[in-house]
Amino acid sequence: MTPSTSPVDTEWYLTRLAGPVAESLTRSFKREARLSADKALLKSVFRDLAKPEKQFWLDYSAGIPRKFNSLGLQLRPYSGFCRTPIITEEEMAALALEDLQKFGGQPVTDGKRQFFLTLNFLVPASLKEAGIEIVREEEAEIVSISTAGKIARAIHAGYLREVARQGSPVSGLKGKNLSEFDDLPEEIKESNLSNAVHIPVRLLSVGYRIRPVRKGYRARALHFSDAEVETMARVEHLRWSWEKRLNGWTYGSVKDERTKRHPSLVPYEELTEDEKEKDRGLVRLVPAILQDIKYEAYPVSSDHTERLPYAIKPLSSIHKLLLDTNDLSAGISLLAGNSPEIMEKLKSIDEKIRLTISEVEGSYTYARHIQEAYLPGDLAIRECFTDSFVLFQPRDIVSGDFYLFSRKEGKVTFGLADCTGHGIPAALISTIGYGILDQAVNILQITDPSEALGHLYSGIHRFLRKDDRESGIADDMTIVLCSYDPDTRRLTFSGAGNAIFHVTGDKISENLTGRLTETQFSEGSYGFTTRGIQLEENDVLYVCSDGFADQFGGESHRRYSWSRLREYLLEISRHPMPEQGDLLYEEFERWRGEKDEGQTDDITVIGIRI
Repeated sequence: MTPSTSPVDTEWYLTRLAGPVAESLTRSFKREARLSADKALLKSVFRDLAKPEKQFWLDYSAGIPRKFNSLGLQLRPYSGFCRTPIITEEEMAALALEDLQKFGGQPVTDGKRQFFLTLNFLVPASLKEAGIEIVREEEAEIVSISTAGKIARAIHAGYLREVARQGSPVSGLKGKNLSEFDDLPEEIKESNLSNAVHIPVRLLSVGYRIRPVRKGYRARALHFSDAEVETMARVEHLRWSWEKRLNGWTYGSVKDERTKRHPSLVPYEELTEDEKEKDRGLVRLVPAILQDIKYEAYPVSSDHTERLPYAIKPLSSIHKLLLDTNDLSAGISLLAGNSPEIMEKLKSIDEKIRLTISEVEGSYTYARHIQEAYLPGDLAIRECFTDSFVLFQPRDIVSGDFYLFSRKEGKVTFGLADCTGHGIPAALISTIGYGILDQAVNILQITDPSEALGHLYSGIHRFLRKDDRESGIADDMTIVLCSYDPDTRRLTFSGAGNAIFHVTGDKISENLTGRLTETQFSEGSYGFTTRGIQLEENDVLYVCSDGFADQFGGESHRRYSWSRLREYLLEISRHPMPEQGDLLYEEFERWRGEKDEGQTDDITVIGIRI
């Protein structure tokens, strides 16, 4: 098997494939009509059709690439193995609606709607027959065919273990040699490959990609919430359904191997609970399969999933709004499909909504690039502390949290601030705050943490034109700032609101910073004091904003709490530092995922091993 090539060229398709695809479609549709006992739908083979009717099929075939591309679906040649497309029912309805408007004429009838819907479901198989597969860019880039081959062999090995456990092979395979993957019947081998290619796709639908486990590291634990299992099960059913359709199967109330009819070729919601549980069972096998091939799943940002129509809801409220708008627009369009005037107005309104959301999203994205530019990168952090991690999880693309790492004359200054609120307003304050704190530490070279924080707060209040009477610490930000001397292992720190936890041996401290009260603030003095502790080799420091502790979740819809976070940090403190960052992220997702809670605030946790 060789990898697929680039998307098809339109001219090449029109010249080489439009005719063969049109002929294949008429043949497939004629078979469908015969099976449904509707003899009037198509009476002749393609070459015997009258010129106007033949022209319809040619025009329809010619428009396939543009129509599928409009949904983000690429058509490209394949060699040896054809990837199974993942196309949702909503997308198929949208394709049928477009055909109805272009070819249906008036009046619009249920029969015409069903005609075009049936036709669209037959298109991928006709393209496969012509040597063309349908993929999304996001799906194609996450797994190579060679990696899929490894996964397919792991799937087969798991099947053999199940056969040994049950003592009997799957029906239809008795007497066949099942010990080697290469000896499998071609249809079953291809089915395993299809499943393997789409395991990363299923994981992507809930925000994960896969990678080999790094040497010397343990694979990340992978636990799915009920919502994630259900999302992946739905994707698996879509994959199975399209695999069947690519091999000539269509819906029938009773399964029939001879005519290739199957009762489960229906939307996931219409399956029986037993059938859904089969798909869920396949999802629950994924962690073991990844373990067998020494791969792990790791979380990615919503940028990787925002264009996938079957992905679990994105974290960003902007992405949620766009998704809801798409669903609403598609639903209204279907209802108003027989009124050109209403459709024209809907298109105009929909375009304005999409443009507005796109502008807002673009502003957020550019703001994120600005924030990423000034926050310290991984290399700068490692130069300060070689064994460390930063878990940085904005609630709305940009963050009100910011952190600073600076190394001057052998000493390291680092800190974490949490500006009030989240999103763009908090990010504006964080940008100002970072600039003033960077000036204090790197230009004015203020080494005492409390003095640097006094400079920061007075600068922010001056910048925002606040006077002493209307300024309160809690109105702006909470922060902790530390100075560390590697030669003496002495840590000095100051701050309020944010937490420092110190792990030494098997014990973890209480929050070392305490809280700054309003009574400590007066006449330009912010009441910050500098304190110090002596650290030892292999001690661990955690610096946290309140986003993690304040996250709602769990069975009782309550805050995670500082005490629970403190206990969890102690529990994971012996793990390698990069792994701790992963474990914290998983714990956060598990906590909020129990009741499908939205992220309530920006989250930052810094971990440092001395």
